[in-house]
Formats: sequence, C-alpha cells, structure tokens
Amino acid sequence: MKRVIMSLGVSFLLIGCASSSGKVVRIDSKSIRDIDINYGAEDLHLYVEKMVSSLLQSPILSKGRPVLTLGGIRIASSVTEHIDTRQIKHSIRTNLIKSNKVGFIDNENTRALEGEIDYQNSSEYVDKSTAKAKGNFVNPDYVLRGRISAIKKDNGSIMDNFYVLTLTLTDIKTGMIAWTEEEEIRKHQDK
Repeated sequence: MKRVIMSLGVSFLLIGCASSSGKVVRIDSKSIRDIDINYGAEDLHLYVEKMVSSLLQSPILSKGRPVLTLGGIRIASSVTEHIDTRQIKHSIRTNLIKSNKVGFIDNENTRALEGEIDYQNSSEYVDKSTAKAKGNFVNPDYVLRGRISAIKKDNGSIMDNFYVLTLTLTDIKTGMIAWTEEEEIRKHQDK
C-alpha cells in the first residue's frame, strides 16, 4: 500500500513538473520588451549599442587599429540584483571586433595559451616545425573598464529604477583616459 501511494505521489509530481504553463513564442532578441522594472536583456542591448557606437566614432580609432584588453566592470554596492557584467564585456568586445577597427587580447585565456605554447615546444608528440615560438604575444595599447551603479526608489505607488553604465578606455602607456562614455537607463512602474 505504501508503494502504491508513493508511486502515485511521484507520478503526480512528475506530471506537475512536466506540464507547461503556457505557449512558447520566439521573439527578436533585440526587441524592447520589458516584462518588469529590473535590469534585463533589453538593457544589455541598449548598453552595448551605445558603447560600441560611441567608441567606433572616437578619434582614438582614427589613428590605426589599436589593441585592447578587457578589464573588469565593477558593480556598485547600490546594485541589488544580478547583472551579468561578463556578458556586457563580451558583447561589446564581439561588436568591436566585428568592426575591424580594433584588435583584442584574449586576456581571459592567456594562461591556457601559454600552456599550449609550452606543450608545443616541449612535447615529443608535436611536430617542432609547427610549434609556436614564445615571446610573440602582442601587448595591448588600451584597457577597457567600467562600472555599473543603480538608484532604486519606491514610494508605495511607483517604483523607479535608474541604472548607469560608465566605460573608460585607458592608455596603458600613459595612464590617461583616452575615451569614456556613460549610458543611463531609467524605468518606472506603477504598482
């Protein structure tokens, strides 16, 4: 009897988990479609579009094809929700690379690349004529860093969220900020 009851309970649980709560519809990933007041995919697209457009119009890029590396995007203590700063950085980097106006150092994988070069040069299983030599990594000219902050207010009848992303491009040789941009997003919602 216990087995029958447990089997029925597990069956109902599985049926409940397997049921869908609604129809799935594919939409344009870049369409503006806020479903709540919090940071979302729409905000990511707005940030990336603004930052890439501004940097591509910067005089810095008229001086040739500079090499950049990605620094961090810090999240201010005022931000109380999850914001995937890695996705912001990667989307900006992807769009800038597609422009062919900048080069990027893959600083996230430098250690792995060093390990691969060491392996190629030391392994008896590798054709030495195709091994990559040490000392050929290119050094970046600039580092791209940023900060996200937020101000959230709730007066009982209206919620207001204000986000700011600031990016800076710093000349590694001089320490001078060569470019900076700020994008603000503000949303409010009636309760």
